[in-house]
Amino acid sequence: MAKGDGPLLTKQQLAEYEEFGFLHSIPILSQDEIVYYRGKVEETCQAIGGRVTRLDGVHLYFRWAWELSTHPRLLNCLEQILGLDILLKSTRVFFKHGSSSSYVGWHQDGIMEQLEDGRAPAAWLGLTAATVENGCLRVVPRSHRFGLQQHCSNAKLQPLAGADPSAQVKGWSEVHGDELSGRITSVPTELDAPFDVVMRAGEMSIHHPVILHGSNPNVSTESRIGLSASYSAPEIYNEDSPVVWARGNGSMNYDDFEVIDKPPMASFDEEVAAYRASDRQILFALSNSR
Repeated sequence: MAKGDGPLLTKQQLAEYEEFGFLHSIPILSQDEIVYYRGKVEETCQAIGGRVTRLDGVHLYFRWAWELSTHPRLLNCLEQILGLDILLKSTRVFFKHGSSSSYVGWHQDGIMEQLEDGRAPAAWLGLTAATVENGCLRVVPRSHRFGLQQHCSNAKLQPLAGADPSAQVKGWSEVHGDELSGRITSVPTELDAPFDVVMRAGEMSIHHPVILHGSNPNVSTESRIGLSASYSAPEIYNEDSPVVWARGNGSMNYDDFEVIDKPPMASFDEEVAAYRASDRQILFALSNSR
């Protein structure tokens, strides 16, 4: 994908990523793009069925998710951290409904791969505002300097009680029982106080794979919606899963992992059917608001 105009991270922002382990409030989407992509997320979640709170691997099935996770302005910023070659590893849609008790415990993304390199960050791109009230991302500044922490793992992850059973796919969480959302840790007392990543719709945050982060329940009446995506420089990628070569021309130099080079091209109905037939994780909210 061709490079777009701005934004570019300043030297101060790059220094802050090294020092604090995260950046936030980076403008990425125009107002028209916010409306378009939010509409696509809502349409997709409605088609999946139930009160969806999370969809994994959406870029592999939905053209809009591929486009959003490889947006030129997003990649412009990542290029300054990762270098000219950028791999897209994974994507997740988070849809935290208003008055929802759903939350994410403290964890580090790098725990699964034992990865501590800052060139494998995750990005959050908001399609709604992120506020303290609606359960925005929270990070512990400088916690990446303490290295990987011991995590506790749930044996199984199941869709939340009250989900629409007709929308459930075969047991992703039974196969991937140690998936990240089931692994949590505690915050060492000597670390900085948690920071609430409050942002406007269309803004992005970037966080280091070792930064401690999580989120609180949504106590507002409005939903919090966004796309989270994980990236890597190719020289430190060590997983078996296929990746998208999101930017750069170095793919010919790597033959030890599978590269997906074409976005989804099916109709929307075909995309939904393929996703529902896959083993990708789908989480649902409780039927009743708390």
